[in-house]
Amino acid sequence: MIHVVITNITTDEKGGFSMIASPLAKVYEAYSAVADGRVEMKEDEAYVTSSDYTKKYTVRFLENTYSSNDNATIWQHYAGYPIIAVVLMQGKVAIRKEILSYFKDVNWKQLNTKYKNNYQKAITAFFKEKQIHEDTQNMIEQVMEETFEEFCELSFVIKGNRAKKIMIEDGV
Repeated sequence: MIHVVITNITTDEKGGFSMIASPLAKVYEAYSAVADGRVEMKEDEAYVTSSDYTKKYTVRFLENTYSSNDNATIWQHYAGYPIIAVVLMQGKVAIRKEILSYFKDVNWKQLNTKYKNNYQKAITAFFKEKQIHEDTQNMIEQVMEETFEEFCELSFVIKGNRAKKIMIEDGV
């Protein structure tokens, strides 16, 4: 079952604030970005390469405000996986390093497309493709829930940004 929790504060078109839900599945995607080394941290921004290595997203941050140009953040108005990955890299939410290896080399774009953005089906396929034993799967699911809860407890503003997406040719 996919858990959606009301989390974080975003600005609406009129400059007001609203609460938006982020799917738990975005934590799985963020963990993969961290595991693959796809998060390039700078002083006040980061570049997060997509799981299919075709795009780089720009995440900007200042104090408790984060913006990203990924589709979830811009169009769905919740923190997409690039923001969650940056928060993990900043140490604001703990990374459980003992499970990172399970998240290496997962093409979430391909899984989400295959399952028409049914995140639970994509997560189930991830566990199956990685041949993860049921006990380990249960532990990973528990860690993802805990990470998600920690993330949801943070108080910050989420915005989309209009930085041009960097297209990566030939996986470079």
